[in-house]
Amino acid sequence: MASDQNTGAEVILYAESPAGTRTILFKGVNEQTGPGGSPDGAQATVKANELPRMPPGKVLLTGGVKIIPAVKLKVADGVDASDCVFNIPVTDVNGHLKYLSTADLGISTDLPASTPASQISDLGTGYELSNGEKLVLGGIDGSQGATYFMSVENDTA
Repeated sequence: MASDQNTGAEVILYAESPAGTRTILFKGVNEQTGPGGSPDGAQATVKANELPRMPPGKVLLTGGVKIIPAVKLKVADGVDASDCVFNIPVTDVNGHLKYLSTADLGISTDLPASTPASQISDLGTGYELSNGEKLVLGGIDGSQGATYFMSVENDTA
């Protein structure tokens, strides 16, 4: 479906421990985390020099921890999960960079148009690190932080 970016929404990535304790790994404004948005579920900005960059984080994530994507809307609105696009870098302890996609993060939760502003809502089930897996959010690509893209969209059609 055609969509429009949720203007001013705050995009949040949490680390959730097996006990349910959450730590904020990342916060950013939707227009900056996903320049141009992702209408129809396609990432609008694809040139690396136009994407934001995320250096390696300081929190080491280990097996059993989940990376949970969430959103805090600026105005009452909905979210169309099928149009959201997430492509976030993570780095293992050996320095290997990989990307977690919308599917990896389990983003499949539509939020109704009546979702109130300032309410923090999970966008999906998250990515659970397997036993023995150790990652940090972000990474190095060349001499700079790794590029990323996160866009939260509403349904306009």
